[in-house]
Amino acid sequence: MKSLRHLLALIILSLVGSHSVLGAEDKLLEGETLGKLALGDKAEQLTKVIGKPSGKGKDEHWEATGEWVQEWSFPAHGLKLNMASEKKGGAKLLSSITATAPCKLATSRGITLGSTEAAVRKAYADVQDKEQSVPGETFVAGSIYGGAIFSLKDGKVVRIFIGAAAE
Repeated sequence: MKSLRHLLALIILSLVGSHSVLGAEDKLLEGETLGKLALGDKAEQLTKVIGKPSGKGKDEHWEATGEWVQEWSFPAHGLKLNMASEKKGGAKLLSSITATAPCKLATSRGITLGSTEAAVRKAYADVQDKEQSVPGETFVAGSIYGGAIFSLKDGKVVRIFIGAAAE
């Protein structure tokens, strides 16, 4: 599954070319946060806000972006964060956020896990990517290249992803 995610990430990112941690696509949702977490945050900032991660993956080179990416997991908070750097083992910046249960954090527009699809639609109507959104399944705000993706089940948000879709 992890290999499939990375392959999909490479395909998607290769379609749009090489971008830095905060690429041009993020303009649609500039300033998007989950709680106090924001793309581009330094590792030191994150550990002050949510503590040390329970686990850290290997530093993996993503050819499509040219960055070294490491997954940090915070299961008690329901968070997985991708941390990226220009060099292997280099200073990390937050490049994507994935929230699942038991995460209680809200997006900058007030959406949490458990929010209704209607609430998401109302909050993000101005930036919805209607071509990529699938009613009852996913709502894409911004784009899959830089935005927020809300996964839905039974009309409620069960997963929030912020960043360039790499899954």
